[in-house]
Amino acid sequence: MEAPVAELVGEFVREVRVAAANSDGDMLLQSLVDAFQSSSAMSKRDMRRMLEKDAAWFLQSSCRVLKASAEGPGAVYLMELLWSNPVLVSGLIDPALLPLDTAIRFAKQWVEYDSMLDIKLLHMGFPSEATTVQNVDIVRAKRVLAIVNELPACRHILLPLVNLLHSPDPKVRSKAVSLYGRTSQNAEWVRRQLAEGDARVRANAVESLWGTDSTCTRAVLQEAARDQHHRVAANALVGLHRIGAYDVTASLQKMAQAEEPMGRAAAAFAMGQILNPDFKPVLESLLKDDSPQVRSQALRSLIRLKRQPQPEEGPLPAGSVESAADAAPQDTTDAALPEPGDAVLVLPLEAPPEVPPVSADKEDKG
Repeated sequence: MEAPVAELVGEFVREVRVAAANSDGDMLLQSLVDAFQSSSAMSKRDMRRMLEKDAAWFLQSSCRVLKASAEGPGAVYLMELLWSNPVLVSGLIDPALLPLDTAIRFAKQWVEYDSMLDIKLLHMGFPSEATTVQNVDIVRAKRVLAIVNELPACRHILLPLVNLLHSPDPKVRSKAVSLYGRTSQNAEWVRRQLAEGDARVRANAVESLWGTDSTCTRAVLQEAARDQHHRVAANALVGLHRIGAYDVTASLQKMAQAEEPMGRAAAAFAMGQILNPDFKPVLESLLKDDSPQVRSQALRSLIRLKRQPQPEEGPLPAGSVESAADAAPQDTTDAALPEPGDAVLVLPLEAPPEVPPVSADKEDKG
């Protein structure tokens, strides 16, 4: 096992949250680790048998043993055994073992040494033995999609995503659409998604074109900018802004005066993405809005605007507290889905002059 991989596995062991010790099982595994130098063949055999018998228990027991000591040939072999087995990948998608943000951080490092990590995660979240998408563990499935969404887009995930495009769960379907579109970079495919009845799906499909520029992409984004749903139009505007198609400043300032709180919050979010200093007075006025969601989003955007490096300062150092805090999620649409009582609302850009006014969206629960 390469040194960087050993460091990654060691960090995983230190970070993972494991249940209280199982005295008998842990003692047996510890004895195999201790006896490894004198009887490596037998210790290897018995460790593999324990893993095959109960992989989930073996992962937790191994982590407890290695947390106590990761030194010596027995511990080194145990880490190699974990790395070579799917059980370690399963640890990423178990919310009881790792918080989602920690799992994503590990996955981003992990994929450097295992280019098929995204495929492995998808197969675990949506196992082939599940005859239909309805049969999967939806909590684990959504976590898998959240992790894979943060990994580099590779075309080998397109086939596993096809079935998910028809999932009965709207969030699974919308996330799959976002991943499929971002990976395929097919503007015509995105255009076809604009006929989808679920606005979240349309919005995520449009979002998947962010950062790409072509004649077809511009046409699709311009068409989506006329969508009656504010999220779809907003995501289209984000895309058009990012490729420099036209200035959306006036549209956002107008949207900040929208009758609906959703529209005002959308404008506040967008201003925090564009980071134009001219937006500061508008955002400050939104801090006094009647809606707590609007006020919260305006505050976040003002903080981002304040932390934006000045031209002479250059970018913030990679990994700094401020740069990490200001990083926008890849999928702002799903991240922004409002729920009753939400303290923070994260929404995309609002419409340009030609986009229809934002309509009441009371049915939008995320």
